[in-house]
Amino acid sequence: MRNVDKKVEVAIGDRASSNNNFNDILGATLNPYYFKTDLLLYGETGTGKDTLAKRIHDASERSGAFVALNCAAIPEALAESQLFGVMNGAYTGAHCTRHGYIEASDGGTLYLDEIDSMPLGLQAKLLRILEMRGIERLGSTLFIPVDLRVIASTQRPLDELVELGLFRRDLFFRLNMVTIRLPALRKQREQILPLFDQFTQATAAELNRPVPALGNHYVQLLLSHSWPGNIRELKSAAKRFVLGFPLLGAEGGDVRNPVEDSGLKSQLRVVERLLIEDALKRHNHRFDAVLRELDIPRRTLYHRMKELDI
Repeated sequence: MRNVDKKVEVAIGDRASSNNNFNDILGATLNPYYFKTDLLLYGETGTGKDTLAKRIHDASERSGAFVALNCAAIPEALAESQLFGVMNGAYTGAHCTRHGYIEASDGGTLYLDEIDSMPLGLQAKLLRILEMRGIERLGSTLFIPVDLRVIASTQRPLDELVELGLFRRDLFFRLNMVTIRLPALRKQREQILPLFDQFTQATAAELNRPVPALGNHYVQLLLSHSWPGNIRELKSAAKRFVLGFPLLGAEGGDVRNPVEDSGLKSQLRVVERLLIEDALKRHNHRFDAVLRELDIPRRTLYHRMKELDI
Protein backbone atom coordinates (compact mmCIF):
# COMPACT_ATOMS: atom_id res chain seq x y z
CA MET A 1 0.00 0.00 0.00
CA ARG A 2 1.28 3.40 -0.92
CA ASN A 3 2.64 5.48 1.97
CA VAL A 4 1.07 8.86 2.55
CA ASP A 5 2.44 11.65 4.74
CA LYS A 6 0.42 12.13 7.88
CA LYS A 7 0.45 15.91 7.62
CA VAL A 8 1.11 18.40 4.85
CA GLU A 9 1.94 22.03 5.54
CA VAL A 10 0.64 24.31 2.79
CA ALA A 11 1.05 28.10 2.77
CA ILE A 12 -1.91 29.10 0.64
CA GLY A 13 -1.36 32.84 0.75
CA ASP A 14 -2.69 35.10 -1.96
CA ARG A 15 -2.58 32.48 -4.65
CA ALA A 16 -5.35 30.31 -3.29
CA SER A 17 -7.63 33.33 -3.17
CA SER A 18 -6.94 34.38 -6.75
CA ASN A 19 -8.23 32.92 -9.99
CA ASN A 20 -5.00 31.14 -10.87
CA ASN A 21 -5.08 27.50 -11.86
CA PHE A 22 -5.23 25.54 -8.63
CA ASN A 23 -3.22 22.62 -9.95
CA ASP A 24 -0.37 25.04 -10.68
CA ILE A 25 -0.66 26.50 -7.19
CA LEU A 26 -0.42 23.25 -5.26
CA GLY A 27 1.24 21.00 -7.79
CA ALA A 28 4.65 21.32 -6.20
CA THR A 29 3.28 20.67 -2.72
CA LEU A 30 0.48 18.13 -2.97
CA ASN A 31 0.91 14.66 -4.38
CA PRO A 32 -1.84 13.98 -6.97
CA TYR A 33 -2.92 11.11 -4.71
CA TYR A 34 -4.19 13.68 -2.22
CA PHE A 35 -6.91 14.73 -4.66
CA LYS A 36 -8.35 11.22 -4.43
CA THR A 37 -8.25 10.58 -0.70
CA ASP A 38 -10.08 11.97 2.32
CA LEU A 39 -8.56 15.20 3.64
CA LEU A 40 -8.63 17.26 6.82
CA LEU A 41 -8.23 21.05 6.54
CA TYR A 42 -7.12 22.90 9.65
CA GLY A 43 -7.10 26.67 10.02
CA GLU A 44 -8.60 29.62 11.82
CA THR A 45 -11.81 31.25 10.63
CA GLY A 46 -11.39 33.12 7.38
CA THR A 47 -8.22 31.35 6.22
CA GLY A 48 -9.88 29.96 3.09
CA LYS A 49 -10.82 26.41 4.03
CA ASP A 50 -14.10 26.51 2.09
CA THR A 51 -12.39 27.90 -1.01
CA LEU A 52 -9.61 25.33 -0.80
CA ALA A 53 -12.05 22.43 -0.38
CA LYS A 54 -13.99 23.48 -3.49
CA ARG A 55 -10.85 23.90 -5.56
CA ILE A 56 -9.48 20.53 -4.49
CA HIS A 57 -12.79 19.01 -5.60
CA ASP A 58 -12.56 20.78 -8.97
CA ALA A 59 -8.93 19.69 -9.39
CA SER A 60 -9.80 16.06 -8.59
CA GLU A 61 -12.07 15.85 -11.65
CA ARG A 62 -14.69 13.86 -9.77
CA SER A 63 -17.89 13.70 -11.79
CA GLY A 64 -20.29 14.14 -8.87
CA ALA A 65 -21.32 17.24 -6.98
CA PHE A 66 -19.50 19.19 -4.29
CA VAL A 67 -21.88 18.95 -1.32
CA ALA A 68 -21.08 21.23 1.63
CA LEU A 69 -22.51 20.74 5.11
CA ASN A 70 -21.84 23.00 8.09
CA CYS A 71 -21.83 20.61 11.05
CA ALA A 72 -22.39 23.45 13.52
CA ALA A 73 -25.53 24.70 11.77
CA ILE A 74 -27.65 21.52 11.81
CA PRO A 75 -29.70 20.78 14.96
CA GLU A 76 -28.63 17.46 16.49
CA ALA A 77 -32.19 16.14 16.31
CA LEU A 78 -32.23 16.59 12.52
CA ALA A 79 -28.63 15.66 11.81
CA GLU A 80 -29.19 11.98 10.98
CA SER A 81 -32.00 12.62 8.51
CA GLN A 82 -30.00 15.43 6.91
CA LEU A 83 -26.90 13.26 6.54
CA PHE A 84 -28.34 9.83 5.76
CA GLY A 85 -31.69 10.60 4.17
CA VAL A 86 -35.09 9.29 5.20
CA MET A 87 -37.73 6.88 3.95
CA ASN A 88 -41.39 7.76 3.65
CA GLY A 89 -43.10 7.08 6.97
CA ALA A 90 -39.87 6.64 8.95
CA TYR A 91 -41.24 9.01 11.58
CA THR A 92 -44.10 11.43 12.04
CA GLY A 93 -43.86 14.12 9.40
CA ALA A 94 -41.71 12.08 6.99
CA HIS A 95 -44.14 12.16 4.08
CA CYS A 96 -41.70 11.33 1.29
CA THR A 97 -38.43 9.55 0.66
CA ARG A 98 -35.48 11.87 0.19
CA HIS A 99 -31.72 11.68 -0.14
CA GLY A 100 -29.37 12.97 2.54
CA TYR A 101 -26.17 14.95 2.08
CA ILE A 102 -24.02 11.82 1.93
CA GLU A 103 -26.05 10.15 -0.81
CA ALA A 104 -26.20 13.45 -2.73
CA SER A 105 -22.39 13.50 -2.84
CA ASP A 106 -22.22 10.12 -4.61
CA GLY A 107 -19.43 10.35 -7.20
CA GLY A 108 -18.34 13.71 -5.80
CA THR A 109 -17.08 15.30 -2.59
CA LEU A 110 -18.76 15.63 0.80
CA TYR A 111 -17.39 18.71 2.58
CA LEU A 112 -17.94 18.62 6.34
CA ASP A 113 -17.26 22.13 7.60
CA GLU A 114 -16.59 22.64 11.33
CA ILE A 115 -16.49 18.92 11.99
CA ASP A 116 -15.13 19.75 15.45
CA SER A 117 -18.72 20.78 16.29
CA MET A 118 -20.24 17.40 15.38
CA PRO A 119 -21.89 15.60 18.35
CA LEU A 120 -20.09 12.47 19.59
CA GLY A 121 -23.03 10.20 18.80
CA LEU A 122 -23.08 11.33 15.20
CA GLN A 123 -19.32 10.94 14.94
CA ALA A 124 -19.67 7.18 15.53
CA LYS A 125 -22.15 6.86 12.67
CA LEU A 126 -19.98 8.98 10.37
CA LEU A 127 -17.02 6.70 11.12
CA ARG A 128 -19.03 3.66 10.05
CA ILE A 129 -19.99 5.37 6.79
CA LEU A 130 -16.39 6.30 6.06
CA GLU A 131 -15.35 2.70 6.60
CA MET A 132 -18.27 1.03 4.80
CA ARG A 133 -18.67 3.67 2.06
CA GLY A 134 -22.42 3.43 2.15
CA ILE A 135 -25.52 4.48 4.06
CA GLU A 136 -28.85 3.21 5.31
CA ARG A 137 -31.62 5.80 5.16
CA LEU A 138 -33.68 6.34 8.29
CA GLY A 139 -36.51 3.84 8.26
CA SER A 140 -34.67 1.37 6.01
CA THR A 141 -32.20 -1.48 6.40
CA LEU A 142 -31.18 -1.40 2.73
CA PHE A 143 -27.47 -0.65 2.36
CA ILE A 144 -26.80 1.90 -0.41
CA PRO A 145 -23.16 2.04 -1.61
CA VAL A 146 -21.83 5.56 -2.05
CA ASP A 147 -18.75 6.62 -4.00
CA LEU A 148 -17.62 9.68 -2.12
CA ARG A 149 -14.52 11.49 -1.00
CA VAL A 150 -14.70 13.41 2.28
CA ILE A 151 -13.02 16.72 3.01
CA ALA A 152 -13.46 17.89 6.61
CA SER A 153 -12.41 21.20 8.12
CA THR A 154 -11.81 22.32 11.67
CA GLN A 155 -10.84 25.50 13.48
CA ARG A 156 -9.65 23.63 16.58
CA PRO A 157 -6.90 20.98 16.69
CA LEU A 158 -8.72 17.65 16.70
CA ASP A 159 -5.94 15.88 18.58
CA GLU A 160 -6.49 18.27 21.50
CA LEU A 161 -10.26 17.66 21.36
CA VAL A 162 -9.57 13.91 21.45
CA GLU A 163 -7.62 14.30 24.70
CA LEU A 164 -10.49 16.36 26.14
CA GLY A 165 -12.99 13.64 25.22
CA LEU A 166 -14.79 15.92 22.75
CA PHE A 167 -13.85 14.05 19.57
CA ARG A 168 -13.62 10.34 18.84
CA ARG A 169 -10.07 9.06 18.60
CA ASP A 170 -10.92 6.49 15.92
CA LEU A 171 -12.63 9.09 13.72
CA PHE A 172 -9.66 11.43 14.16
CA PHE A 173 -7.27 8.75 12.94
CA ARG A 174 -9.60 7.97 10.05
CA LEU A 175 -9.73 11.63 8.94
CA ASN A 176 -6.10 12.40 9.68
CA MET A 177 -4.65 10.53 6.72
CA VAL A 178 -3.66 13.87 5.19
CA THR A 179 -3.96 17.18 7.04
CA ILE A 180 -3.49 20.50 5.30
CA ARG A 181 -2.85 23.46 7.57
CA LEU A 182 -3.80 26.92 6.36
CA PRO A 183 -1.72 29.64 8.03
CA ALA A 184 -3.23 32.68 9.71
CA LEU A 185 -2.76 35.95 7.86
CA ARG A 186 -0.74 37.44 10.74
CA LYS A 187 1.84 34.68 10.20
CA GLN A 188 2.37 35.63 6.56
CA ARG A 189 2.31 39.41 6.68
CA GLU A 190 4.20 39.63 3.40
CA GLN A 191 0.92 38.60 1.75
CA ILE A 192 -1.20 41.38 3.26
CA LEU A 193 -0.43 44.17 0.81
CA PRO A 194 -0.54 42.02 -2.38
CA LEU A 195 -3.81 40.46 -1.22
CA PHE A 196 -5.30 43.82 -0.31
CA ASP A 197 -4.37 45.22 -3.72
CA GLN A 198 -5.92 42.18 -5.41
CA PHE A 199 -9.17 42.55 -3.45
CA THR A 200 -9.44 46.32 -3.98
CA GLN A 201 -8.89 45.91 -7.72
CA ALA A 202 -11.58 43.23 -7.92
CA THR A 203 -14.05 45.23 -5.79
CA ALA A 204 -13.47 48.42 -7.75
CA ALA A 205 -14.08 46.59 -11.03
CA GLU A 206 -17.25 44.98 -9.65
CA LEU A 207 -18.66 48.27 -8.36
CA ASN A 208 -17.34 50.36 -11.25
CA ARG A 209 -15.45 52.67 -8.89
CA PRO A 210 -11.89 54.00 -8.96
CA VAL A 211 -9.28 52.40 -6.71
CA PRO A 212 -8.30 54.88 -3.97
CA ALA A 213 -4.64 55.64 -3.42
CA LEU A 214 -3.12 53.58 -0.61
CA GLY A 215 -1.02 56.00 1.43
CA ASN A 216 1.53 55.19 4.08
CA HIS A 217 -1.02 55.64 6.85
CA TYR A 218 -3.14 52.82 5.47
CA VAL A 219 -0.10 50.67 4.79
CA GLN A 220 0.78 50.94 8.47
CA LEU A 221 -2.78 50.09 9.50
CA LEU A 222 -2.82 47.02 7.28
CA LEU A 223 0.54 45.77 8.50
CA SER A 224 -0.09 46.46 12.19
CA HIS A 225 -3.59 44.93 12.42
CA SER A 226 -3.77 41.39 13.85
CA TRP A 227 -6.46 40.20 11.34
CA PRO A 228 -8.37 37.77 13.56
CA GLY A 229 -10.76 37.22 10.65
CA ASN A 230 -7.86 36.51 8.29
CA ILE A 231 -8.48 36.67 4.53
CA ARG A 232 -12.24 37.09 4.97
CA GLU A 233 -11.66 40.16 7.14
CA LEU A 234 -9.11 41.54 4.67
CA LYS A 235 -11.63 41.22 1.84
CA SER A 236 -14.16 43.19 3.86
CA ALA A 237 -11.56 45.87 4.61
CA ALA A 238 -10.78 46.16 0.90
CA LYS A 239 -14.46 46.64 0.07
CA ARG A 240 -14.87 49.31 2.76
CA PHE A 241 -11.76 51.07 1.44
CA VAL A 242 -13.12 51.20 -2.10
CA LEU A 243 -16.48 52.47 -0.84
CA GLY A 244 -14.83 55.22 1.19
CA PHE A 245 -15.61 53.83 4.63
CA PRO A 246 -13.06 53.43 7.47
CA LEU A 247 -10.61 50.72 6.55
CA LEU A 248 -11.03 48.66 9.72
CA GLY A 249 -14.66 49.50 10.35
CA ALA A 250 -16.23 51.72 12.98
CA GLU A 251 -13.78 50.61 15.67
CA GLY A 252 -10.66 50.75 13.51
CA GLY A 253 -9.76 54.31 14.40
CA ASP A 254 -8.67 55.18 10.87
CA VAL A 255 -9.88 58.29 9.07
CA ARG A 256 -9.69 59.49 5.51
CA ASN A 257 -6.95 61.89 4.43
CA PRO A 258 -4.80 61.55 7.55
CA VAL A 259 -1.63 63.51 8.08
CA GLU A 260 0.74 60.74 7.04
CA ASP A 261 4.00 59.86 8.65
CA SER A 262 5.54 59.13 5.27
CA GLY A 263 8.87 57.65 4.34
CA LEU A 264 10.65 54.35 4.44
CA LYS A 265 11.91 54.86 7.99
CA SER A 266 8.42 55.04 9.51
CA GLN A 267 7.28 51.94 7.62
CA LEU A 268 10.36 50.01 8.71
CA ARG A 269 9.54 50.90 12.33
CA VAL A 270 6.08 49.40 11.87
CA VAL A 271 7.50 46.18 10.44
CA GLU A 272 10.19 45.97 13.14
CA ARG A 273 7.59 46.43 15.88
CA LEU A 274 5.40 43.71 14.37
CA LEU A 275 8.29 41.24 14.17
CA ILE A 276 9.27 41.79 17.79
CA GLU A 277 5.68 41.66 19.09
CA ASP A 278 4.93 38.48 17.15
CA ALA A 279 8.08 36.79 18.44
CA LEU A 280 7.31 37.79 22.02
CA LYS A 281 3.75 36.50 21.74
CA ARG A 282 4.65 33.18 20.12
CA HIS A 283 7.39 32.49 22.68
CA ASN A 284 5.32 33.70 25.68
CA HIS A 285 7.85 36.47 26.37
CA ARG A 286 10.68 33.99 26.83
CA PHE A 287 13.50 36.31 25.86
CA ASP A 288 16.09 33.61 25.18
CA ALA A 289 13.85 32.08 22.51
CA VAL A 290 13.04 35.52 21.06
CA LEU A 291 16.74 36.42 20.89
CA ARG A 292 17.53 33.20 19.05
CA GLU A 293 14.76 33.75 16.52
CA LEU A 294 15.55 37.41 15.85
CA ASP A 295 19.32 36.77 16.03
CA ILE A 296 20.11 39.98 17.90
CA PRO A 297 21.91 40.74 21.20
CA ARG A 298 19.84 41.10 24.35
CA ARG A 299 20.87 44.75 24.75
CA THR A 300 19.70 45.52 21.19
CA LEU A 301 16.33 43.88 21.82
CA TYR A 302 15.79 45.88 25.01
CA HIS A 303 16.80 49.07 23.22
CA ARG A 304 14.49 48.49 20.27
CA MET A 305 11.58 47.60 22.56
CA LYS A 306 12.06 50.88 24.39
CA GLU A 307 12.39 52.87 21.18
CA LEU A 308 9.27 51.27 19.69
CA ASP A 309 7.27 51.51 22.95
CA ILE A 310 6.68 47.76 23.19
